[in-house]
Amino acid sequence: MNVESKKERNMKKENGNDMPFKADEVNWDELSGIGIMKDELELSGEMDTLLRGEKTKVMSLSLVLLGVDVVMDATLQLVRKGESPLLEIQGVTPLGK
Repeated sequence: MNVESKKERNMKKENGNDMPFKADEVNWDELSGIGIMKDELELSGEMDTLLRGEKTKVMSLSLVLLGVDVVMDATLQLVRKGESPLLEIQGVTPLGK
């Protein structure tokens, strides 16, 4: 059984579809600056997952954070912070570690 919060249902109603987020709300320039590319998310099929506010499958990321290259496996999820979407990056521990 799929359980939705009242907030999630309201976001869907506001947008008139099952996507609580719109791609044009996301600051893709900022995300590309750390290595997360819109076109790569579209090609991987994870863009719709993000726009629904759901966690993506585990993805291999190569990020540049404060001048440091960070390679990690993580899930991504868009959440609301005020009126703007915020991308959460949740690192995962490899099996056997």
